[in-house]
Order: sequence, then structure tokens, then C-alpha cells
Amino acid sequence: MGVEVYIINLVIGTVIFFILRWTFKKFVKADKLRIGLTWLGTIILTPIIYLGLIFIFINIIFYEPTRDFDKGKWFADKAKRYEMRDNIVESEMLKAKNKKEIIDLIGLPDFGSDSTDNWNYVLGTSGAGFGWQFNSLLVTFDNDKVVKVEKREVVD
Repeated sequence: MGVEVYIINLVIGTVIFFILRWTFKKFVKADKLRIGLTWLGTIILTPIIYLGLIFIFINIIFYEPTRDFDKGKWFADKAKRYEMRDNIVESEMLKAKNKKEIIDLIGLPDFGSDSTDNWNYVLGTSGAGFGWQFNSLLVTFDNDKVVKVEKREVVD
């Protein structure tokens, strides 16, 4: 554990201490009880708030927006297609469709063609913490019908 953890906890603890001291001064008249509650509250709340701040920070870093599939947005903004990938996979909207229906719905693949049974759609890049995540959608056919749709993510 680095020294910064202690410094952050010291800052959080100081703020919590003064907030609790001010709050208990209004509601608790006995000095010893007020002091004890202030210190006890500070000792309990400081690590809880520290862990909560870490949780919030991690969620902000790894946040990826998601949205329902919209054909217009799919064709308009190729770089943000990754926002619709979960909806496409989870709703199974491509299952059992033939190649022509897939082309009508999401267009020609970036990799693969009518002669292959594995079509790969590039969905754009998104943030993956402190790196980049390259997103794609793999559509697998058998006898001209979609049998599998899976999202692929490569983190750099």
C-alpha cells in the first residue's frame, strides 16, 4: 500500500471528523459521548467512504454506453456501433436470418463475404480503463442461416 492511500484516508477522515463533530455538537449535549461518537464515526466511515470512492472511480473509467439497435444510427456512425452490440447479441435479432436479410439489416461485413460463413463487423473502439478496446461482431452462418452471433473485444 502506497503512502497516497494513507494521505487520502487522512483527508477523508479529517473532513468526516469535522462534519461529525459539528453534527453531534447540535444534537448530543454530553461532552464524552459526543467525542466518542465523533471518533467512532470517523473510524468507521473513513474506510467505507474511501472504498466507495474507489468503486465510483472504477465504474467511471470502465463505463461503456449501451443503446438499443437503431438501423439509422448503425449506418450513420460506424465508430459507435459498439454501443448497440449487446442489444444485437442478447435480443438474438439476427438468429435464423439469411445472408440477404442480414445485409438489409446491418449491411455488408467488413471482413468476410457471400462466399464465407463467418462475417465480421468492425464496431469501433471504446475505452477500456487506461487502454483501448477494439470491438467487433462475428456472425456465423450454416446453410445460409445465422446460427451464432457473438461480440469480440480485444483490449490493448
